[in-house]
Amino acid sequence: MTTPAEKTLTMIREVCALGRAELDRPSTAEGDATAGRTLVDGLRAVDPSGEPSDISLSLGLLAPRAPYFDRLVLNAVAAGTRQVVNLGAGYDDRALRFRHSGVRFFDLDLPDVVADKARRLRALDTDVSHVTLAAVDFATGDVADVLARAGHDAARPSLFIAEHLVLFLRPYDVERLLAGISTRTAAGGTLALTAEVHPPGLDSSLVVSTVDDVMFDGAGPLRGIRTRDAWLTLLERHGWQVEDAAGTTAVDHFRLPVDGTTVQIQTQFLTAAAA
Repeated sequence: MTTPAEKTLTMIREVCALGRAELDRPSTAEGDATAGRTLVDGLRAVDPSGEPSDISLSLGLLAPRAPYFDRLVLNAVAAGTRQVVNLGAGYDDRALRFRHSGVRFFDLDLPDVVADKARRLRALDTDVSHVTLAAVDFATGDVADVLARAGHDAARPSLFIAEHLVLFLRPYDVERLLAGISTRTAAGGTLALTAEVHPPGLDSSLVVSTVDDVMFDGAGPLRGIRTRDAWLTLLERHGWQVEDAAGTTAVDHFRLPVDGTTVQIQTQFLTAAAA
């Protein structure tokens, strides 16, 4: 039986997919600029009660976030990176828009999402031979093993992107994820992710539990919220050095009362190089 948290996560995934399809986004010369809209044709985002979700609410976050990751992929491809690993890819269409000779895209997500995306890709009138879909549950699966079986070459540099993923993973699952991709990383590799950040001086577990109680009545999917320094330390521990660690590229995500104080939670965009 699907839990309320799983229903909320499905809604968020589909709202993001439909919201991204509304944006004007770039493509490579070999890419298919329109396939992304076709890919999500018929997708219907509903909230846990079964009511249609308001896609426009996602655009404030997607408008700055999507271009950030688009530029990273385009720059990586132009610089000669030949493997792009999209962790928690959902219905993202970068593998279609940024198709480029010699570049392989690995899109990883939950088995049911991968199965539906595979069905949708088969229905498209476009080349998808450069796309490898791989199923993994980030809470239980071994990402390194999944990538190895999917044909990923650990001896070649990769761009790993985790857009809007670690927010939904528990701390030890984030640790396992980072440990796993670190074993698949060659010199010159890059990791880019969105990190949910709360101000210093607060207990992260209290922040997460408050988010769960206030925003989701105790049945929410949001789990990964830390201070910026905690995120930087975590990445460094697993062999990733954040570029421009003193700078911040971020959008305000939401505000909520924590321990008597109104707290601003930000979505910060972190790009790190393999140390």
